[in-house]
Amino acid sequence: MTDTNRGMIRRATLKNVKDDGALQTASVEVADGVWRHNVEVMQPYGFAAHVPVDGALAIVLAVGGDEGDLVVLPVANPSARMGGLKENEVGLYNAGGDRMVLKADGTLDIKTGAQITIKTDAGVFITAQILKVEGDIEATGDVTDKNGSMQEMRDKYNGHGHPGGPPPSPQMD
Repeated sequence: MTDTNRGMIRRATLKNVKDDGALQTASVEVADGVWRHNVEVMQPYGFAAHVPVDGALAIVLAVGGDEGDLVVLPVANPSARMGGLKENEVGLYNAGGDRMVLKADGTLDIKTGAQITIKTDAGVFITAQILKVEGDIEATGDVTDKNGSMQEMRDKYNGHGHPGGPPPSPQMD
């Protein structure tokens, strides 16, 4: 292999990842003590990550053999890697242990230590044979099933009476 070819593809250590512009950039150590700064980090379309730099490794390419025109291929961080996937499983994860795994059987497994927020201008629809929730359910809007809303049930209950007796007490809010 010629010296020119040898420098075209290198293993590099990342530092100082910047994700504040149109392109993500990083400083990379391409050889012992040899640093290149503001090197573009290539990421697959539809995926974005700001890798923790502690232990981050990547392959760096010199475009057209020009070591002044480097690009970093998708980055790995072995110290933060999620392992244990089975064949045909795909996962998204972060260094904090949060993850989404599309399992080989079609199951989507989501694990997070924080809240999950879904924001949409349209509705959220779930089609399933059963929906199980472990824990409380809170709603700021009306709760409705095939027979009407919870508010309609409260109104009927509060408005009903028995011959010779008062309306129900306490009233449902």
